[in-house]
Amino acid sequence: MENKNPVILYQREACPYCQIVRKKLELLNLSVLLIPVEERGGDRTELIRVSGQKSVPVLVDNGKVIAESAAIIEYLDNTYGTGDQKRLPSNEYGLSTLIKGTYEEVIEKTISALKTEGFGVLTEIDVKKTLKKKIGVDVPGQVILGACNPGFAHQALQAEEDLGLLLPCNIVVREVGENEYQVSAVNPLKLLSVVGRNDLLPVAAEVKTKMNNVISAVSHT
Repeated sequence: MENKNPVILYQREACPYCQIVRKKLELLNLSVLLIPVEERGGDRTELIRVSGQKSVPVLVDNGKVIAESAAIIEYLDNTYGTGDQKRLPSNEYGLSTLIKGTYEEVIEKTISALKTEGFGVLTEIDVKKTLKKKIGVDVPGQVILGACNPGFAHQALQAEEDLGLLLPCNIVVREVGENEYQVSAVNPLKLLSVVGRNDLLPVAAEVKTKMNNVISAVSHT
């Protein structure tokens, strides 16, 4: 079914639930009118008038009002798709590269690259050993490194006290083949989209640049 008139989406750019709905609209190739909604504490009179609530996303289609991302996606699939609830493509929340070497060498190179960019490793979780010990399953080698740059962490925590819930930044070294490993770092811009604070985006952009440098350094060593 084609939408002759564009659907209307009340949304915020940084809202992760709105991002999911926008992705579904894009996949269904639907015409959409995006109406920006102010951040928390802002004027949401129009949104309340239309939907009876303050939260986004809210979709309006030919007079029908649907709130909450899960309900919106189900409606879009049933109305404009096949009705199947298919998994959405990845939001690309990581930066990654492939590297050859031994497990220990790749981890050492990753930690060294992080130090060069001002990050210390606060935690190191051996996923393979942990799962074997706790539930007796064998998985390929994988380690999660919790990295922190004190300056950036302090700056972010000063702006958002609960940001510690999203720290430290995770870097993963994962075995993908014989002597081949994928090194991935979280994309801070995607991570901080959960917070919905536009004033934190410059910090996230700086951290992303440094994480890109880490991935680049690992891939060229």
